[in-house]
Amino acid sequence: MDDFFRSPDNGLPSNPVNRRFLRKLFESAATRLGLACDEAFASSDGGLMDVAAAMEALSLPCSVEGWAQSTIADISAVSGAGRFPDLDSRCLVIGWGMPPSLLNYIDGSGAVFIDLEIDPIRFTAHLKFCARTNDRSTEEALRKLRIDDAHSWNDAAALMGYFARRGGRSLFDASVSVGLFVGQTSVDLALVENGRLVRPVDAIDRVRDLASSVDLLVVKRHPYEPGGAHLAELVRDIPNALWTNENIYALLCADNLSFVSGLSSGTLREAEFFLKPAHHLIEADRNNPRRLPRSCSPWYSMPATIASIETMTEVCVSQGFLDRAVRVFFPRRADLAPPSDGFREDALDHAFGFRWGLDGAQQGLPVLPRLELDRGLGASESVPATAWLGEGWSTPEPWGVWSQGELASVIVLLESQAGALAASEIQLTGQLFTPQGHLPELLVSIDGGPAWRPEVRRTAEDEGAVTLSVPWPKASDRSVLVVNLHIRNPISPLDAGMSEDSRRLGFGLRRLGIEKLAVNRAARVGAGGSCRAQSLQHMETHCNSTADMA
Repeated sequence: MDDFFRSPDNGLPSNPVNRRFLRKLFESAATRLGLACDEAFASSDGGLMDVAAAMEALSLPCSVEGWAQSTIADISAVSGAGRFPDLDSRCLVIGWGMPPSLLNYIDGSGAVFIDLEIDPIRFTAHLKFCARTNDRSTEEALRKLRIDDAHSWNDAAALMGYFARRGGRSLFDASVSVGLFVGQTSVDLALVENGRLVRPVDAIDRVRDLASSVDLLVVKRHPYEPGGAHLAELVRDIPNALWTNENIYALLCADNLSFVSGLSSGTLREAEFFLKPAHHLIEADRNNPRRLPRSCSPWYSMPATIASIETMTEVCVSQGFLDRAVRVFFPRRADLAPPSDGFREDALDHAFGFRWGLDGAQQGLPVLPRLELDRGLGASESVPATAWLGEGWSTPEPWGVWSQGELASVIVLLESQAGALAASEIQLTGQLFTPQGHLPELLVSIDGGPAWRPEVRRTAEDEGAVTLSVPWPKASDRSVLVVNLHIRNPISPLDAGMSEDSRRLGFGLRRLGIEKLAVNRAARVGAGGSCRAQSLQHMETHCNSTADMA
């Protein structure tokens, strides 16, 4: 069984593979023990349970909001309307990520449940389960399999050593204090608090307070939701926030990471083992004791051996699920100790086929070069300055790198203190993508400040290249500069009928530098002249050259 309310009936995609995985994993032991197995799931997925009728009986809308409310509702009164399975003390329910409403329903029927998920500690040598139950005898069987935290501490130490050999010790620079906000998938049982699906922006005040305690707040998307639209509001409303694509465990190993924050991400639990303070911004209903059966145990970490015939015998004998013949065949429960080699250690790794955030070839944090006044650095694939590239860039090429999408960030480590650069301007030299007369609208913001329309000049060295210039915004004592390039109307070569390339391009960066303003230009820019107002309309480049680069 799983969270069957999360189904197409409520406008949500179901995820039957986890339920099927449990069925097959436990079916071998159950069949050999003479126990019948069955699956219970929504009719919209081909099962028997009528989720739409249950929602109507609960007076809840068939929507994402209704699903969130269903996770804490009393569903016992609508079991008939929903055609829920009849449960009693003779039943053992093994489920994947079951919500409080279902756990309470099972417990109220007198049945025993084992609720399973992949353990949130995922940096260890092998994936493992976490499990909880409402039965004391079953809990004792879980305790025997429990993997204690010593393994996690050891594996975290080994991972810190791994990244120490493969990159920088700090994110950006040791002088910069950094906080981390970790994202989750936008629809997640772990994001339901008081029957309501929480969005990152709902915690904006607390996140803003945390961000104010550091120089930069980096935001990491969940790998299952790379778009991160639900996080964009957070990044937009916090001046010193920026996206990061760095490996999550490399980030946790950074010496200058001051804290890890998030709504309820499992990374918050992992942060402890990397000696980083964690800030949980919500109390999810699924782990709130007030929402769970009073008999519900804590979560226990354990291997796939929970599905072995030895462990299932111990659980089933204690509940009277097995007949006399099986009782005679197997030892008494008190004498039965599940062997440590019941399942291969990598059984779950093999079943799931991937590891969250772990890659055998993963490099550590990049070591950023420093940018000196009046000396720019290129952005081609072979130069160290590509380490500056943050969110929104394509793969660097021999000539430089294209922006991809509506926002492209560059994180620059300065040789001089920013306060010494007040009479300077930031210059981005490159190529506008202007197929068939299409002209990108570009704005530039620095360190979360207001977006400026840059002054645009052709370069003397290359007729097809332009330089975008914006004045240094204000004095600062930070040694890291965050430049955001906003592209209002990017277009892909595919949409322009040029090629099959679907990247939404706007600006091809070749070089970034900081230059002293000439006296006459400094006066004009300081007076608020053309740097804000100058249009890009006269800056069209030759379509042939942009087509070749794209």
